[in-house]
Amino acid sequence: MTPLELDDSYSHGGADVARVAGDRESFVLRPAIWAGGASDVGLRHAPNQDAIAMAAGLGADGRPVAVTCVSDGVSTSAQSESASVLAAETACSYLADRLRGSRAHIDFAKELTAAFETANARIVEAAGTSTPGTWACTLVAAVIWHGSLYVGSVGDSRAYWVPDDGVPLVLSTDDSMAQAKIELGVDREIAENSSGAHAITKWLGPGAHTVQPSLTVIDITEPGWLLTCSDGLWNYASHPEAMADAVRAAISRASTSQPDLVPPAWTVCCELVDWANEMGGDDNVTVTMFRLPPIDLAAL
Repeated sequence: MTPLELDDSYSHGGADVARVAGDRESFVLRPAIWAGGASDVGLRHAPNQDAIAMAAGLGADGRPVAVTCVSDGVSTSAQSESASVLAAETACSYLADRLRGSRAHIDFAKELTAAFETANARIVEAAGTSTPGTWACTLVAAVIWHGSLYVGSVGDSRAYWVPDDGVPLVLSTDDSMAQAKIELGVDREIAENSSGAHAITKWLGPGAHTVQPSLTVIDITEPGWLLTCSDGLWNYASHPEAMADAVRAAISRASTSQPDLVPPAWTVCCELVDWANEMGGDDNVTVTMFRLPPIDLAAL
């Protein structure tokens, strides 16, 4: 046996109908009660060019082990929907396989980079002789392993850490014109609302100059939520404190019938998707969430 009981990865194409619900335009993933995802086309930007893939389980020590990947197709790219699915599913499968087979220390800087390179190669292979830029997408990948979070990203899909108490954090760094302006000292709100703010400077697919992801690692020292999402969500709550407020409000709505209990992760994801649509739904919106430590199943 491997030291890890990790469920097969789930994406919209997953075969387990009990854990995958909906169609390509709007779907929910339920790999575990403490892990979930949701995606919706939104109100103004069809088709849904976002994609999710997830895997979740418990290690031999009983601690949670999981992978989540969110990809957002570049809207000006003709095959972005196909590219995003390939990116999320390939990277998630690669990382889940590494976790299943590991009995020792994992070099996550190496493995996350390899996951992005493998995903990019798969997209390039599928694109064949297509014009560079016609298969383009972002990718954020997060791994939960032995009490730590490891995050890699290319483009402007994001990961956040939202503790029950304490300071929320953005765990990814955008590759965008807005981020370039922020690094030059421009206020975040001004930079992210400026002309061309969402133009990305790195992506996956033919024509990408580099697929080296930005990397972040933090230790989990308190209960909270790991969230990954496309810009269809964070457009309405970019700053970590704003995202934390949105998450806590979503948890409250999801807990209406049992306010003293932590709700299943996918119900919070669905509340966040609904909230983004209520805020305007200008883009496809996709979110995954993991409760850490996992929800006590006996309490539900």
